[in-house]
Amino acid sequence: MKKLFPLFSLLVGMLASCETDVNLPEPEHTPRIALRYMLTNEAPKQQSSGMLAFNQLYVSHSQRMFDMRNLEGRADATVELLDASGTVVERFRQATNNGGQTYPSPGSRPGYYEATMNFAGRPGQTYTLRGRLPGFENVESQLTLPELPRIVDAVYTTRSPGEYEQQRGHITLTLNDNGATTDYYVVVGQLYDTQGNLYGNLITDNSDNTEFGNVGGTFQLSSLYNSYYNALAPYPDTNINGKQFTLSSDVTWSVNYYGPNTPTPDYLELTVLNLTADAYKFFQSRQRYEDTQDNPFAEPAPLYSNIRNGYGFFGGMSGTTYRIDL
Repeated sequence: MKKLFPLFSLLVGMLASCETDVNLPEPEHTPRIALRYMLTNEAPKQQSSGMLAFNQLYVSHSQRMFDMRNLEGRADATVELLDASGTVVERFRQATNNGGQTYPSPGSRPGYYEATMNFAGRPGQTYTLRGRLPGFENVESQLTLPELPRIVDAVYTTRSPGEYEQQRGHITLTLNDNGATTDYYVVVGQLYDTQGNLYGNLITDNSDNTEFGNVGGTFQLSSLYNSYYNALAPYPDTNINGKQFTLSSDVTWSVNYYGPNTPTPDYLELTVLNLTADAYKFFQSRQRYEDTQDNPFAEPAPLYSNIRNGYGFFGGMSGTTYRIDL
């Protein structure tokens, strides 16, 4: 037994000597422009604050893998939108309303830009987005704005009230799908009072149907008041291409009480949006990226990009609204 102790000590020393530090080489990196922008068929001055913040142009740049500094937006970008003939139809400037939040000066949060020509895209037309930053290769992306969704009918029926002054209802929406195109639908519901002011948002009553891009008889209302896009619930026409189809959802909304002069909800509006395929792919990849957070065993979830010579996405959506009196 005494002979085993020197042998054991030798093995421990050998194992300890195997511990080494490995220096991983940093991957080569060429800095590139990164941006995101959503074009819609509604002019910026006609868009709601939530829609405007959702669509707002943001410009930054890529960063080395081992660079631990916070990545900031860029305030010195030049970005233009061109139509199919090459005519500039929109230019952008550093925004005073950054990401939906008003700040004292444009430089409070660099990177956010606002449109200067109040341009509204036309469904079926092709547009090109071009961006420049000093010291970076120019970037470009192109899309064709989707056709307007074809709403046949929408019906709201009241259900029994819920807890905490919640009103409960059921939405049935019927659409005619265009068989010549691939469509990705998003539905947003909002309530307005008797004075035409925004009263509140409709939300889906159950949280079971949360799969991104769910296909089935039920659907989930989306929200545009979320800069991380994880409140989107697109509905692709995978199984109903070229057919008339009906979607339904149980919904709720809260009663806002501010005293005896509180306005009452007068009508609701269902806004149906049709996304470009690139926008759908980007939002889908964004959701997958969010789902992998804090999971060391998750598969890599890279963000989808359609920016030539850069990163990010240029997406588009065409929307139409259906009003239902309460």
